[in-house]
Amino acid sequence: MSVPPEDGREEGQERAGARAPGELSLQKSTRWDGLVACLALEGSSARCTAGTTVSTGPTDAVSVGLDNHHRIIRGYALRMPTRSRSKGLEHCVECYLQYHHRLRCSQLRCSERRFGSCAPSRVSVLQARGRGMGVDIAKDDRLLIDGELVTVVAVSQERAGFRCIVRSPIRGLDEVFVRFGDVASCRVPASDGSGDSSRAITAVWAQWMRWAIPRIRSAVLATRPLRPYAHQDDAVFGVMLSQPRLRFLLADEPGTGKTLMSGMYLAEGRRRGLVPGKTVIVVPAHLVGKWIGELKRFFGIDAHRVTAEIGREPLDLRGDVDVWVVSLDLYTYNTDVRRKIVGSRASWSLAVFDEAHRLTPTSQYLSAARQLADATHHLLLLTATPHRGKEQFFRALLHLLDPAIYPWDPAEKTYDHALRPGRDNFLRRMKEDLRGLDGELLFRPRFAETREVFLTPAEADAYEAVMGYVDTWYSSDSVLARSIYGKRAASSVTAALETLRRRRAALSSSQAGRVAPIAPEGFDSSDLSRAALDSDEAWHDAEEAVLQARSSDRRAELEAVTAVIGQLERALTSKDEAAKWQMARAIMTHHGISPGVGQLLVFTEFTDTARWLAEVFRATGFSTEVLDGTVDQTGREELQLRFLNDRFQVLVSTDAGGEGIDLQSAHVMIDWDIPWSLVRLEQRAGRLHRIGQQHEVFVYHLVAADTREGRVQQVMLDNLTAASRALDGRLYDLLDATVDRTGFNFGAAMAATYRDPSAVGAVIAAVPDAETLVARAQEIVADEDRLKTPVDPAEAMQRLAADRLQAINPVIVSAFVDQAVQVEDWNVTTGPTPGIRILRSGSGPLPGSFGGGEECLIAADAAAVAKAQEDQFRRAGDVVVLGPTEDPFLELVERAVRRCEGDLLAGAAAVDLASLTGYTLFVYTADLEHHDGIRRVRRAVPFLIRYSGAGAFPTAWESVMNLSRATTTPIAPVPAARIEADEAARDAVTAEAAQMERQQRAITAKTRADLGDIERRYKRQVRVLDPAARREALDRFAALRADRLALLDLFDDVSHTTPTLLGWVQVSGGARTDELGHDPDSEKVAIAKVVTELEGLGWSVDDRQTAGLGYDLLARRPGTTDQRLIEVKGFAAGIKPVVFEQHEWAQAQQRGNDYWLYVVLHCAEQPTVVIRCQDPAGTLAGPRRIERFKIPVSQLRHLMESE
Repeated sequence: MSVPPEDGREEGQERAGARAPGELSLQKSTRWDGLVACLALEGSSARCTAGTTVSTGPTDAVSVGLDNHHRIIRGYALRMPTRSRSKGLEHCVECYLQYHHRLRCSQLRCSERRFGSCAPSRVSVLQARGRGMGVDIAKDDRLLIDGELVTVVAVSQERAGFRCIVRSPIRGLDEVFVRFGDVASCRVPASDGSGDSSRAITAVWAQWMRWAIPRIRSAVLATRPLRPYAHQDDAVFGVMLSQPRLRFLLADEPGTGKTLMSGMYLAEGRRRGLVPGKTVIVVPAHLVGKWIGELKRFFGIDAHRVTAEIGREPLDLRGDVDVWVVSLDLYTYNTDVRRKIVGSRASWSLAVFDEAHRLTPTSQYLSAARQLADATHHLLLLTATPHRGKEQFFRALLHLLDPAIYPWDPAEKTYDHALRPGRDNFLRRMKEDLRGLDGELLFRPRFAETREVFLTPAEADAYEAVMGYVDTWYSSDSVLARSIYGKRAASSVTAALETLRRRRAALSSSQAGRVAPIAPEGFDSSDLSRAALDSDEAWHDAEEAVLQARSSDRRAELEAVTAVIGQLERALTSKDEAAKWQMARAIMTHHGISPGVGQLLVFTEFTDTARWLAEVFRATGFSTEVLDGTVDQTGREELQLRFLNDRFQVLVSTDAGGEGIDLQSAHVMIDWDIPWSLVRLEQRAGRLHRIGQQHEVFVYHLVAADTREGRVQQVMLDNLTAASRALDGRLYDLLDATVDRTGFNFGAAMAATYRDPSAVGAVIAAVPDAETLVARAQEIVADEDRLKTPVDPAEAMQRLAADRLQAINPVIVSAFVDQAVQVEDWNVTTGPTPGIRILRSGSGPLPGSFGGGEECLIAADAAAVAKAQEDQFRRAGDVVVLGPTEDPFLELVERAVRRCEGDLLAGAAAVDLASLTGYTLFVYTADLEHHDGIRRVRRAVPFLIRYSGAGAFPTAWESVMNLSRATTTPIAPVPAARIEADEAARDAVTAEAAQMERQQRAITAKTRADLGDIERRYKRQVRVLDPAARREALDRFAALRADRLALLDLFDDVSHTTPTLLGWVQVSGGARTDELGHDPDSEKVAIAKVVTELEGLGWSVDDRQTAGLGYDLLARRPGTTDQRLIEVKGFAAGIKPVVFEQHEWAQAQQRGNDYWLYVVLHCAEQPTVVIRCQDPAGTLAGPRRIERFKIPVSQLRHLMESE
């Protein structure tokens, strides 16, 4: 909406002499007390003194140059205060434009920097509803604008009405224009009890959601199908999120969930405002799809791929996309893409590099990464191999993070000491130290074994025929041709046959004018030592170069190829089973894998072998699928999901297909072919040996010993297996590094067997023995252990246990939705699959976040959507997930506030069916302000106060679930009630601020300690410098340390405002003694009995009876994460039906295994605990919604019998 003109013209009427876009003018305005507007554009600035305004008028525009094109800002007047008495108005021009027009701070600067709270605000006109006689509006008045309660901060009268700066609890500062005729209808209604009961209860529910959502530590995971482990929680919430500027190397071992931890940081950082802008994620090409898929599946984040086509577009990256994923090669080598990402106009909140060990000083990747490191605020590097015994490479990575703290000289190759980074910059946890939520080891043992295979006579003849053809028709020094054909012939007759058929097709086509392709760099050498042996694209191009090579005698070679093809076709008809297939069947029999029972993962290098092998498996009764490089990302995800859900037994995968995919439902793997890159062997085993694996992992390497390369492979793998056993499996993730440290080049050795078959014996003699491998591996393990971070899961486990008490799970979300739709004239019905419901609008379209149609599918839990996808429900992708931090849910909360706030303010009546007596609920709000590392932020926090004859005190929001609609008209609270409630609210606000300050100080205390450790290590680093250079380095560090300590001081300061009353609800007791489901007089005796029992068993017990939480006791077992939320029901004599009140049954459903029901009988004489029921919601056949639930005596007797 536009701002009404200052000179009295009607809206839409153009001002004479309108300025051209790009011009900035200063215009006199109605006098505002203490207001000044400041706006600075690049290269020039304009400043108004008090009493003037920078304005564009209703139809003019300011055009701000940005990214080689223009963004137009239309029709806004921009103002901000300078005087201290206008404390409420902290939002500056810079912040307004930055957030609402997506301009960066580098393009627009506010000349006043004193205003710290720079949260987004909007400048608009909200037209008040209704008509009436105009009255005056003054500072501090409270108005109801579009159903929202706001406070006037500053006001000026104009010809048509009042222009007001107001504070909104939703949006912060706002500008509204109230016409004279609308003033009366904007007045806050009298607090006379005239509010609608249902709407007032909905308003209290909405305030509960406002209170709860920011308090959930990991709100982004509340309704997502991801439950982090202790080490993941510790990394994200214990280390990363506490840092105002993250410069971090996350170096946990393979399979520990680094991708998920990165997603957790991104999602929670965006929610908290730590990552307010755009994010770019740089990954190897084969992982781009995986990152995009997992960000969407686990966190609901829509990430987009940067392509070469996007790089060629003249405009910058799309402004409506917040997360981009780009391949490392494309970013490094494509100049258009590089310019888009790190050009002079680029600015990022967060940059992530996956597989950061590729950023080596010998590659162009490192210099490209340095450019991005300079263009981003937060930088996160991920790698499972940060060191690999190369101190120079490790220091180069740390230098990317913080050049001041981790200096690095590319010319320096040796170091007199190893660098140990601080916890604020580095984290590395080892697999053997990680434990699950149950305290058990996360990673099961793994074993590898080499199985020797001898080709059948038909296979041996086919192999010799193929190699004979190559020796005849390719030059004597063509190691590449022998390698291509020999590897395929050793894999399967089918793979060799299809290769020869492609060669025959090339020979059959005309060679006139055809230019033969050139082999990739390194593949044209005799030892392939410089070849990219772990690149599928390189091998593919190398094969094309061999198959498309020109022939010295095309006709004769064509006859020879045809003859060999005939021999191979006859070999396929042999009665003998393939030798490797016989061994595979023996392995499956050993592990009890048979048609319909068990799962198996098979890796091969060749798609031809994979497809043939799949047919062999299917022919013997195994349900089998193939995963190769031709399967797109959607297909890969579907195959992965089906395999993990045991929908088929055998997955035959190529290396290209299996990259970046997790398949831990199987625990047996067969390497049908042995790749020439040991890194590939590590990656293959990593598909199974990762978090979620429930069994010991067995990997079998099949080696055809009577092939040219087979004997060398067998010796190498046998020695590696022996060394791994000696090191308790630590070598399996270090195969390549260990062999490399011995000086042996595995790929070159494989090539040597084809260059000169007679030299195989010499190659075998050069293979490092097991003792040498153990010695070199121990050196690497020592390096790894020096860098590893001790794992103490206790603190993280305590946080996870606390989360279970605070979480708003789908039960509460669904209940709020049911409450909110009542005031929206919407309707919710059962949906097509469990957990998915249909939301319909009674009149008009639904909000845009719900699709904007007449109806939509909704779910309170992403797990329900995932289950629908598994069941192939085709509309699963259309479901709107209503998690606590999802935009649709947040919009629903704010709509409920706006629509119902007036009824709460006026006061209303309600009934509590769980209470025998009446009371009054008062709802207050106060602003708490603290520094989040980037700026000071202010958050409105609601408080719930309960008043009865005994006084006023804070009460749990969960008690709101007991409120039902009343038909009576309440009486306004007496002044004494308001006075006591005000005092209780002030105490609650003070306590909340003190708790937040303690939390802030706990965070900064750790950071200060880590900074001290970094300083001590830094001083040791610079001891080798000459005195002058050392002094200079120490001075730089001291200045850096002072800056960071000053920022930490800002963290410690928490302030708050005086609480403001939002409204009240007078609640009458609706319970009857004979319907309570327990004896009130026996309750104290029963609880005392349970407390005595638990304390005798070593539990620590906290009484929560009066808090209204939905349970009576919170019991914790010291030193563990065991906790019980206990609801106690007591009876004076024998058993009677037990009743769960609404909030109790809601807690039972929400807390699951943490919730317990204890029933105590004979409280009048000899109290006895007869029922201790864990997870009553899961055990009893009760409703799956929030309502009162009575347990019949028959079910209670069944529970008693099970004691």
